[in-house]
Formats: sequence, C-alpha cells, structure tokens
Amino acid sequence: MSNTNRILVFLRVSLHVLVAVLLAVGMVSARGNVAALCLGALFAVVYLAGTVYHNEGKPYTPAVAYLWLAVTAALWVVMALVSPTFVWLEFPLVILVSYLLPVGPGLVLSAAVLAFTLTVTGPESGVGGLVGPTIGTAMALLIFYSYRALRAEAEHYKQLVVDLQAAQMELAAAEHEAGVSAERSRMSREVHDTIAQGLSSIVLLGRALDKQLDQQLDNPAQARETLTTIRSTAADNLAEARRIVAGETGPLEPLPARVERLAHAAEERQRALGTPLEVRVSVVDLPEPAAGVAERVVREGLSNIVRHAGATRAVVTVDKLGDQATVDVFDNGRGITGEEGFGLRGLRSRVAEAGGELTVEGNVLAATLPIKER
Repeated sequence: MSNTNRILVFLRVSLHVLVAVLLAVGMVSARGNVAALCLGALFAVVYLAGTVYHNEGKPYTPAVAYLWLAVTAALWVVMALVSPTFVWLEFPLVILVSYLLPVGPGLVLSAAVLAFTLTVTGPESGVGGLVGPTIGTAMALLIFYSYRALRAEAEHYKQLVVDLQAAQMELAAAEHEAGVSAERSRMSREVHDTIAQGLSSIVLLGRALDKQLDQQLDNPAQARETLTTIRSTAADNLAEARRIVAGETGPLEPLPARVERLAHAAEERQRALGTPLEVRVSVVDLPEPAAGVAERVVREGLSNIVRHAGATRAVVTVDKLGDQATVDVFDNGRGITGEEGFGLRGLRSRVAEAGGELTVEGNVLAATLPIKER
C-alpha cells in the first residue's frame, strides 16, 4: 500500500472515530435521558450499518445513499433537540454530506446543517456559539475537499500504473514478436544459403543423371562422377543441417580456402550437368563478420550461375580497400534479369545488416562491406 493510500485510510478511519467519540460524549452527557440514549443508540446502528455496507465494497446507488443520509440527518436533528450535546456531530455530518452529494447541493445542505447548529448553540453560548461551529464547519469542508483531491491524485497515479503495466506488456509482446520474426528471417536465410541451394543442386544433378540413364550410360564415368557429386552435395547439406540445428559455428577456415571450396563445388556441379565451368578466384582474407557475409555473397552468386546463367567462365574477387571490402562475382552467361528472388532479397538484407550494400548489374553481383575487427 502506498503512503497516499495509507493517508486516505487514516482519514476515513478518523472520521468514524470522530463520530464514535462525539456520540459517546453526547450519550454520557445525556445519561438519565432515556429518549436521548435510545436515539443515540439508533443513530449508532444506522451509521454503522451504512458504513459497514460501504466498506464491504458494495456500491451505493443514489437512492440508497440519499436515504441513508436523510435518516442519519433526521436522527441528528432530533437528537440535538432532545440533548444539545449531540449537536457537535455536525462536523462529521458535514463531511458525510459533502461525500454523498454533488458539490452544489452538498454546500447548500452543509450551510443548512450549520444554520441549525447555530440555532442550538447561539442562544446559550453567545458569540462563541456562533464562531465555533462556523470555524468547525469550514475546517470540516477543508478536510473533505483535501481528502477528495488526495484521493483523485491517488486514482490518477493508480491509473498511470495500470497504463504503464499494459504498455510494458504490449512492448514485451511486440519485442517477442519482433524477436520471433527476426529469428525466422535468419533461419530462412541460413536454410536458403546452405541447405536449399544444395538440395536445388541435387535436383539438377538428379535430372542430369536421369538423362544419362535414358541414354543407356553412353558415358558411365560421367554418370559415376554425377552420382559422386550428388553424394558430396548431400553430405555437405547434412553437415550444414546439423550445424544449424546445433547452433554451432565451429572454427572457421580462412576466407580464401572457403571460397576455393565453393568454386570447386560449382565447377563439379556444372560439369556434372554437362557444361564445363571455369571459376577463377582472387580472394584476400577478411576478419569476421565481413568474411562470413562475403562467403554468403560468393555462395549465392555461384549458385545462381550454376542454376540459371549457363556460363562457361566465372570470376570471383574479394579485395580490401581501406576499411572496406569489395566482393564481385562475374560470369559470361545470361546475367540476372527480372525480379529478384528470395535468395537475392535475403542476401541484400544480410549485407545491409552488416552495414554494406549489394548491387546487381547484369552479369555482376557486387557488394561492399565495412571491415570491423571483432
């Protein structure tokens, strides 16, 4: 419970304690007056019933609230007429009136309560009987409106807490969704750049082997070479799948060795498809993560050459230029036309995430990458 709520609870309890004390004082002063004692006991029962009803969390309807107030006020008037010592219950009654009624009617009824009090206290106490109740009524009103302002502020901050918690939950859900989307995108690129490309090559090689079988194995050595390439590609894909599932990268070879292996694999696949391909490589080593992105660019470029270009010669160049690396994959085939597929779109996103830029112009796939030492 906050300090503000503690203060509000203390003020509510203080009001009930004030009623009990003033009622007790009135009943002690009216001892021997059976009517006053009976009225005091009835007042206590009515006030207690309404208070308990309210504290149980049951909302007051306007009719119930006004009926309770009317009965309480009527009992007070009769009590004050029977025994003037009960008149000082006016102060908590003014607070009750202000609590249950709107501001305008509450002030009017409070003035009426004060006027009745003055008619009881004024004739016997003179100036003191007029000034005391007036100051007491003003203080009661001041206490109530201070209480209401404090309560409004507490409700305001309570709503702020609720809104903040809701905003935090929405933010957490959005961050979770963004994380899931980012991970899905990353996995999609990983699968495309490795397993999907390998499976595509296996399909192409399988078709080539079918043609060779249809030709009744005029060249068994070529068919065996195609089958060997299929097995090698499948083994590489299996290793990549295990690596992705395990989330492991392991020790990485220098970039030139990785590119040479990609170039050799592209030549084997193209040769198995019946069209010789020569891939020339000129690669300098790069630090990670630039080396990893450069490898992806080369992998995508060579994969597209094997699947679509119909080229006989390709050149892969990776070089440093100050704090930037350049990657170029060129071929003498048909070039890239039409809309970019998933592979190029994913590669463009990967290069952009690394702070670089990817360009596609005809037969050239090129990228510039910042070199950041880990």
